[in-house]
Amino acid sequence: MNTISLIGRLTKDVELRSVGDGRFVTNNTLAVRKTFKKEQGTDADFIPFVAWGKRAELLEEYCSKGDLIALNGKMQSRSYLTETSETRYVIEMFVEEIEFLQKKTPEKVTQHVSQNIIPTPQPASPVFSQ
Repeated sequence: MNTISLIGRLTKDVELRSVGDGRFVTNNTLAVRKTFKKEQGTDADFIPFVAWGKRAELLEEYCSKGDLIALNGKMQSRSYLTETSETRYVIEMFVEEIEFLQKKTPEKVTQHVSQNIIPTPQPASPVFSQ
């Protein structure tokens, strides 16, 4: 069985990439706190993840660097060729569900309003899956 559930913070702002046919993808990293503490503070694992379609769009719309989220999905491995024809291997989480664990901050609401986007009210902890 290949299932994984993580709670952590985004390490960078979410950026969408178009892959044609109106589909979007985003790659990011989730910092997941370890259960033990180092002498100089807490430690974290940094888990790369990929989200496609509506999940990617929701992450881009509602999340930014440092936001606390929960992700459910599976681990996957893949490879690709770089521009210099080198094969690169990637192990990442494939996101199947997202749960927002903190409310949208006023600055995010202000940003959407200034862009003439009126966000619809969301419950405190929605779960999104397809």
